[in-house]
Amino acid sequence: MRNKLIDSSVDELLSSLCDRRMVLPAALFLAGHRPMAFTIGQLLLVLHPLAALLGGDAIGAWARLLSHPAGPAALGDRLAELIDDDENSVLRRRSES
Repeated sequence: MRNKLIDSSVDELLSSLCDRRMVLPAALFLAGHRPMAFTIGQLLLVLHPLAALLGGDAIGAWARLLSHPAGPAALGDRLAELIDDDENSVLRRRSES
């Protein structure tokens, strides 16, 4: 169920965070602001029509994710997966050297 909450546009942004090696700061930010996730999700729902006019379609996916009761946990799990993948790739590179 948690994997179904992560939309492709959300996963695309998380992949770009991984490319920039910013997954750990994002996980820490999420952990610190998890109590505000529902409020932020509702704010994004209010701002969604304005963002759609300006070309930001991904904001709806973020609003649905953060407004869902299991959304922040699913996002945290996905960030943890990305951190583990990043650590495994670093270990593989070290062993190849």
